[in-house]
Amino acid sequence: MSHDYIEDELSKRSVFKSEQFLSIDYVPESLPHRQSEIRTLVQSFKTLISSPGRTSHKFIIEGPVGTGKTAVAKRFSEQMIQAAKRRNIRLHSIHINCRVNKTAYLVFLRALREFKPRFPRRGHSPDELLQMLVEVLDEEDRYLLLILDELDYFIRQRGADILYDLTRLMDDRLNATQRFSIIGIGRRIPLDDDILDSSTRSTLQRNVLRFSKYNRNALYDILQDRVEMAFEKKAVMDETIQVICDIASEHGDARYAIELLWRAGKRADRERTDTVIPDFARRAKADTHPELRKEVFATLPTQHKLLLLAAARQLREIRSAYVTIGEVEEMYRSICEEYYEEPRAHTQIWEWVQDLHSHGIIDTKKSGTGQRGQTTLIGFSDVPAEMLEQFLSGILDSSKGAMRK
Repeated sequence: MSHDYIEDELSKRSVFKSEQFLSIDYVPESLPHRQSEIRTLVQSFKTLISSPGRTSHKFIIEGPVGTGKTAVAKRFSEQMIQAAKRRNIRLHSIHINCRVNKTAYLVFLRALREFKPRFPRRGHSPDELLQMLVEVLDEEDRYLLLILDELDYFIRQRGADILYDLTRLMDDRLNATQRFSIIGIGRRIPLDDDILDSSTRSTLQRNVLRFSKYNRNALYDILQDRVEMAFEKKAVMDETIQVICDIASEHGDARYAIELLWRAGKRADRERTDTVIPDFARRAKADTHPELRKEVFATLPTQHKLLLLAAARQLREIRSAYVTIGEVEEMYRSICEEYYEEPRAHTQIWEWVQDLHSHGIIDTKKSGTGQRGQTTLIGFSDVPAEMLEQFLSGILDSSKGAMRK
């Protein structure tokens, strides 16, 4: 009789009560140490409820990764929607990730489909989509709070026209009902003279909320909340939380701290113990890195991952700070063979290198003296090449069977 691995795994005891509370998508009811930021947003946007249609709002939220920017925006917008509903105001909030929706066209289409779910994907310009969106809001007496997450990435890739278009749209309606407000979220959103016109820039610069890194005490409070929600009673030692705080406070990154907690719990389950001990957290640190963000890599196309793996492997093999794009291409062709993928041409690869640079995943620079001709050099400043190689191999190996088919 064959062994039933599924039932065997499901019958094991676990330190987890509900792993979902450690997911990057989960937004808790309470956000420790971010109450003042939520209040600031409420004070800035309260006229959406008290005097709907009188004014539009444009706001920027900036700060390092893992400082609660997205969670705060989501929790705030949810409370706004509830307050509006109680007053029979038709306020909608749409959260759009600009890494996934990489063009103004896709952003506006996603917003329009909130109200017209079957709206066709092709056949209209971005301007037309935006105009249709406003018409729907007018006809149905609705208001929209548009949250553009990872807007800094979008602007580096596409420029700031989207901000200009949205701002101009609001300004053109000065004497009409204002239906649109926006919140842009990013690490650091470029508001430079050469990117934005002066009126758009001055409006946005007045409304910037900057999030600082979490300190050790804040991380401890966040982790304690998550332990209570996600783990069985007394499963996680207080010393384990302390160790995770020591590791993560260097970055002030709550997401990294929560991932370490989750990995430590997984280690406890693998070792079949009821207690998450400090050493499991230390091992979790060795297995991951704060810059290896699941959500960034989840949105990367397979070919980008293969190219990135090629750069990581090449850097590890020659133990240098930088490698040339030619060396990476050579490694990339051999990796494509390994993963049953058709390698792409040089022009396409060069474009992908620029894209990965915009993601903040790789560093690029022009070669200096000592090399014939000018070429692009590729390196990593945030992640050890060996760790990135292992991380990407894990992701690609798990889908290798699917690629083969």
